[in-house]
Amino acid sequence: MSDVARPPLAETGDGRDGEVPTPAESARALAGTVRSTFGPNGRDKMLVGSDGTVVVTNDGASILDRLDVEDPVARVLSRAVRTQRARVGDGATGTLLLVDELLSAASSLVADGYHPTTVVEGYALAATRARERLPAYELPVEEGDEERLRSVAKTAVTGRWDDAAAERFAGLAVSGLRAVGFDDARLDLCAYPGGELRESTLLDGVLVDTDTSSTGVEDGAVEGPRTLADARVAMLDAELAVETPRGAGSLGLDGPEELDALREHERSVRADAVRAVSGSGADALFCQKSVDGAVRSELARAGVLVVERTRRDEFDALARATDADPTMAVADLSPERLGRAGEVRRRTVGTADTLVVTGGRGESRATLLLRGGTPHVAEETERIVEDCRTLVRRALRDEGVLPGGGAAATALARDLGAWSEGVGGREAAAVEAFADSLEAIPRQLATNAGLDPVDSLVELRTRHSEGDSTVGIGRSGALREMVEAGVLEPSAVLDRTLTTAFEAVSAVLRVDDVLAVDAADAPGSDEGGPGGSGNGAPRRSRATGGYPWAIGH
Repeated sequence: MSDVARPPLAETGDGRDGEVPTPAESARALAGTVRSTFGPNGRDKMLVGSDGTVVVTNDGASILDRLDVEDPVARVLSRAVRTQRARVGDGATGTLLLVDELLSAASSLVADGYHPTTVVEGYALAATRARERLPAYELPVEEGDEERLRSVAKTAVTGRWDDAAAERFAGLAVSGLRAVGFDDARLDLCAYPGGELRESTLLDGVLVDTDTSSTGVEDGAVEGPRTLADARVAMLDAELAVETPRGAGSLGLDGPEELDALREHERSVRADAVRAVSGSGADALFCQKSVDGAVRSELARAGVLVVERTRRDEFDALARATDADPTMAVADLSPERLGRAGEVRRRTVGTADTLVVTGGRGESRATLLLRGGTPHVAEETERIVEDCRTLVRRALRDEGVLPGGGAAATALARDLGAWSEGVGGREAAAVEAFADSLEAIPRQLATNAGLDPVDSLVELRTRHSEGDSTVGIGRSGALREMVEAGVLEPSAVLDRTLTTAFEAVSAVLRVDDVLAVDAADAPGSDEGGPGGSGNGAPRRSRATGGYPWAIGH
């Protein structure tokens, strides 16, 4: 992706020409790409690909996924941070901010004479203690707690849309999950441009996109029904066509009589297929592969809706939703193998043709139909609602949420600061540094809200020392009680942030040197010795001119 938002030169170590950036400088530069996106006041990044593809987002994980990172330390950190999103669905930016602070603090400690191993051991003690203290700040949450579940979803949206849209998307995500018993595998997301956000809705069933998938509805001279009520659904997991010779061979005909016989045979095969479908009582036929054109036309005349080349995931979802028993041959269709749907209806969404199957008698399934004015808005809407769905499900899985706005991080920082006084040895300084680093989260929230981070942190520490452990940085930048404001996040997000940040920093601090090895010099190659160049000597990495990575066009 293009470097539309390149970090300031001073943060990348450009002032030291000819020297490779330190790990702390690499982390600072990497964090600089997403720092301004953090929190409800975070700004968007426009990512432009070499092919002209444009993505506008403030999601840290999405940004890191699209950056071409070359610096080895930055690459290690980027890969570690991206796992945060994969594990718990959120927290990538906060994790990178914490990594940045921890590496910066570690550099200061090492400069003061502390060994990197001592710093790692102190960080390990702090991370373990912080994770043990998390339950003390948790609030319980369960499926029936509508208000808290909506708060979790809305927290994921806040800052990415206006309040009205955030409320709507949070409500849709929770309602959609509730409709499928909070089994997110049965809740589909489909986003289409050409509409307004308020047109987004929840469908009780499966939506089949006949435009973007390979699916096709008969579109010949004969049009089948557009709406079927109380439909009987047949599922064919095979091709419905007249068998033709395949391979290098050819079919030889000795005269007009044999040609007529061949044609009659084909007509007979098609007629048998039509009789088999009609005789089963099916109102709609979903075929996983292609359907012969003549058969489609005859079935359409008979009032049967035919859908061919149904995408595999849609085919399986339809079978489960309608309780249909798919067959491998059209001759095996029977009334007992048909599924049932309350309605099968063709629907145009924007410029796309879709098929909506609702009211199935099988497993409950739902689809969130999301709208956006442009393709970019529709895509971002889908990403946002996906975050809502993931975080709500995660909160229920762990049965606990934490106050957001940096409240939980500040509370842990205060705990660790007090606890470090009882830690013996040189590790105590690392524990205290870990505690101070946690305040990077509320500090960045205050900065992005346009306030003085120092003043905000002093006021926040004072409130926490007075026992207000759920007070954090509100959307306006002023201090607010986060539970009352409805700013909640799954406890797993901060828990995983602590783990990921420690593991990433530990991996970097344990590295003594960075060596570059040619592919031909790798173990097992024919050239050079193990880990070295052709003469067996490893090569030290070249200077990068101060930038920890290159972002190419």
